[in-house]
Amino acid sequence: MDLPVVQPVFVAYAQARGVAQRLRFHPGDFFKDPLPKCDVIIMGHILHDWNLEEKLMLLRKGYDALPPRGALIIHEALIDDARKQNAFGLLMSLNMLIETHGGFDFTGADCCKWMKDVGFTRTRVKRLAGPDGMVVGYK
Repeated sequence: MDLPVVQPVFVAYAQARGVAQRLRFHPGDFFKDPLPKCDVIIMGHILHDWNLEEKLMLLRKGYDALPPRGALIIHEALIDDARKQNAFGLLMSLNMLIETHGGFDFTGADCCKWMKDVGFTRTRVKRLAGPDGMVVGYK
């Protein structure tokens, strides 16, 4: 799901990679529209743009769109819980504070807490290549 203006870029990308038949674009504004109902939602580099209230609202929308046992995957440049290792994540957080009206990066532990606050029953953090990681919340 993304703003309607993104649809032509999505279609071209999916067609070029031969996966257009397996994907569907959902036009919408996640601040105004409900998220589409599905089994798994991925928010890739989305939450860091927004303040805590907006982050929680997006997590709630993800929770509401999922069936029981569905999963929400948050993919970000996660800051390590001690806030000492991932210089890229820390600098990205500073960048978000400069470029946005409240955005900031966060730790896996932060995200797990927020997910549990909106109703997810189980969460886990997985480090990925480079500075990236993912937090998975299960409904």
